[in-house]
Amino acid sequence: MEGFESMGLLQWVYRHLKPILVVQVIALVLAIIFSSQYFLPKEYKSFTRVYPYNMSEYSHELPSEQMIEFLNSTDIKNQVIQRFNLVKHYEIKDDGKPYFDKLYTMYDHNVVVRPTEFGAVEVTVYDISPDTAFAMVKGILEILNQKVHEIQKEKSQEVAGMLKMALDTKKHQIDSMSVLSKDLSSKYGLLEYESQTREVSRAYYQALASKGSKQFDEIAQQKKNLEDHGIEFREVNQHIEKAVNEYNDVLAKYDEAIKDVNKKLTYWNMVSAPFKPDTYCYPMRTLIILGTCFAAFIFSILAMRSAEKMRH
Repeated sequence: MEGFESMGLLQWVYRHLKPILVVQVIALVLAIIFSSQYFLPKEYKSFTRVYPYNMSEYSHELPSEQMIEFLNSTDIKNQVIQRFNLVKHYEIKDDGKPYFDKLYTMYDHNVVVRPTEFGAVEVTVYDISPDTAFAMVKGILEILNQKVHEIQKEKSQEVAGMLKMALDTKKHQIDSMSVLSKDLSSKYGLLEYESQTREVSRAYYQALASKGSKQFDEIAQQKKNLEDHGIEFREVNQHIEKAVNEYNDVLAKYDEAIKDVNKKLTYWNMVSAPFKPDTYCYPMRTLIILGTCFAAFIFSILAMRSAEKMRH
């Protein structure tokens, strides 16, 4: 039965071949016209894949998620728009009316950022100019690098500033205690508590045993100075030693923070380098023409069959 129905349809098409061909020719011409450069400009595609690298941790996001957040930020979008003059390139009229929604919509349509299956980030740019598509991919990576560097530099400067304050405070403590130590040393002849105590004690008892030693009064005074101020002198020097060690620890962190401020890093490793495309990716004119002609063929058959039924 289906064979007969198919044969009947073929015979019907053959009998009405002329109007069907006319419709096909019209559809073909219209498809060629409306898929032309004037109505559907050619679009070229350039892309790159990169792995995040040297990026500081924020919250619990993956490095690729952090990179995508940066790439989709308004700040980076605005820098790309400004560098490549996209308002003019996209032919958006600045007539005083709000046009940012249209601008960002076109940007998001033409610049696609997405994660890959294995943790990389793919940046794809579509544009009517292959040179612009290629340049924008490279430019976006450069702007990303600059933006991440600025943020990390700012954070490193904050850390360096806090460490510098800690260094100044610690140095002030060391200087104050050093003045006290020198004062105790000069007034009471204190040098090093443990060894000096042993030497003065030995000299004191020797002088005491010899009776009438001329140095006895001097040694007795040294012994009294040690008894009255020796403990204080030792504690002051111990505090100084501890403060110097703490100062050196903070100084090492400060030096590291200054290095972070001044170092220039690349924040991605390139997996797939961008290239200037030599063939357009859109529109697929062959598919548009074939699809239009097929749709016109089906439509012409349905329209003529419906007209015949209405006449009968």
